[in-house]
Formats: sequence, C-alpha cells, structure tokens
Amino acid sequence: MSTDKYSVTLEELAHFMKSSQHLKAELNFLLWYGQKRLEYNMHQWKIVDKKPTFTQNNPPYTYPEKNIYVNATNNLWHETMWPFCSQLDEIYYNALLLSIKEFETREKFGFNKGIVYGNLGVAQAAQMKIDEGFANILKALIEDAGYSANKPEYDLFRRDLFTQFEKEYIKKPFQKIIEHLNVAGISSVEKFIEEFLESLNDNQRAFFDCTLAQILQNWEIWKEKENGFTASRLLSYTQDLCLFSEDFLKSKIPSSILSTRPHWELKDLITQVFPTINLQGCGANTMTELDGKLTSDLSRQNQPEKCFRILLTLRNYSSHNVSGGISTNCFYASYDEILAELIRAICHIKLLP
Repeated sequence: MSTDKYSVTLEELAHFMKSSQHLKAELNFLLWYGQKRLEYNMHQWKIVDKKPTFTQNNPPYTYPEKNIYVNATNNLWHETMWPFCSQLDEIYYNALLLSIKEFETREKFGFNKGIVYGNLGVAQAAQMKIDEGFANILKALIEDAGYSANKPEYDLFRRDLFTQFEKEYIKKPFQKIIEHLNVAGISSVEKFIEEFLESLNDNQRAFFDCTLAQILQNWEIWKEKENGFTASRLLSYTQDLCLFSEDFLKSKIPSSILSTRPHWELKDLITQVFPTINLQGCGANTMTELDGKLTSDLSRQNQPEKCFRILLTLRNYSSHNVSGGISTNCFYASYDEILAELIRAICHIKLLP
C-alpha cells in the first residue's frame, strides 16, 4: 500500500510556511509595540511628570490614576485581541510584566501592577493553568489592597475581568450540583452561591475556586482516559476540598470556643456544631477499606450524616495516601455522587448561623 497520500506535499508546506512567517511577524510586532508604548509611558510617568513611586499600604494616587501609565498598552490589546486566544493573552501580559519589572529595577521605582497581574492571571486560568492563574490573581489583589480595603468595588473578585471566569468555570458547575441536592434552607441557588462566595476571605475564595476548577478539570480528564496520574491528582484535589471545608467550618465557630483547646480535628469541629451526627468509624487505611466505607455511607438516608461522614472519611484517608485507584473503586465509580455530598456538606456549613 502506498503511503504517499498521507505525506505532506511541498505545496502544503509552502502555504503553511508563508502563513506561519506572517503570523510570527505580526505577533512579534504586537509584542514589540506594546512594550515600546509601555516603556514610553513609564518614562513619562516617572521622569517627565515626576510621579511618586507606588506603595501598596498608602497609595499616593487614586485608583484610576494608578493605571494611567499602562492604560494605552492594556487598551490596545483588549480592543483588538482579548479574548481571541488566551495563550496569546498570557504571552502579551507576561511581556508587559517583564518590561515593568526591568524598569522598576533600573530606575529604582515602583508601579502598581495590579491590572497586569490580573489580566495575566485570568488568561492563565482560562487555559486551566489554575495554580499560576490564581497566584497572579492574588498578586493583583495584594497590589490593589490599599484601594479595595476602603472601596470593595475595586476588589478584583468583583470586577468583570475575574467574574467572567468565575461565572463560567465555578458558579455554573457549582449551581448545577447544588440544584440537584435539594438542601433545606436554600430557596434561590444563585443567591446562595453569591452569598457563599462573598462570605469567604480572599485566600479562602481563591483556594475554593482553584480547588473546584482543578477537580472538575481532572474529573473530565479521568472520564476521557483513565490513568494513574489523574487518579492521584483527583484524590489530592479532593483532599484540598476537604481541607477547605474544615477551614470554612472552623470560621463558623466562635473564637471563645476554639480557644478552649489547643488543637481541633475535623471530627471535633463537626461534633461541635452538629452534635447529633454519628461519626463513628469514619476513615480508611486502604483503597479497599475506603470502598467499603464510601459504599456504606452513600446508602444512608440521613442526608447531613451522609455528607459529613463522607467528608470526614475522605479527609482522613487522603491525608495519609497519595496513590489513586482504578475505575472499579467506589471513589471513582461514584465520584459524581461523592463530589455532590462534599458540596452538600459545604452548604450545611454555610447555613450555620
């Protein structure tokens, strides 16, 4: 059988080379011009207009003024390229960030880089580069802390740049799960989610969003092609969700009670606020033992007891095991239901007074 028909022809290669050279030239121009425009504006800001260096705790100028030096470069990209390709967005804002840092080092001067960190983080998060994305989003929040402390509308979590990502990758799947739970006390799921997210501090919100996004991403990867690495990552990110729930629950207990003992385990926290829930026997040492515990707890009719037993069992198991399992294990075979129960536990915690 001839394999010529599968090979690249010279004509095809010529077309691709011409287009790729044109594309690379245009992209190089966009990066070059964006950086040159930024360099000009930074020079004007510091040398010509003699603006003071930026300090986070005591910003020397207003929120709109802090972005003047970068507005032209930012607007050029947003008006023409954003959000055509998040990979290109990441390249562009990485280049801008590098230029700003080089200027700061050279001139011993500081700029507010919140808008650059924010755009970079959202571009990375849109590619499901969750760790890098949320790290840069938090950097943006830190840069703007001097403004958002007095004016919450300046908080990145409340601006369209971030909320468009959170709505698509966090709120929509979160709402879909909660709508099927029928948790007593939740009349409007959409309102409940808004109130839940607003109740979290910046670190909690970033951690929750990042963790849920990672779980959903790895669950889709697992369903498409089961593999040992994803099995372990899914277990690890589920542990993170359990840790979030533990931290969230702790924030609901008055400090006067927490101060009565030096260390609180998750079991103690659950018992403190849900004293009627039976938590005996929660935990597992092996995947086989975990199968038995999860299968048993998933069959329970008492919904609060079911979700908190599953939360505690997974918290204890995942803290001491890094190896995942296979598709026949209950953790993976029933993961949709298990994730829903972990979300149910979070709902019950949020509904606490």
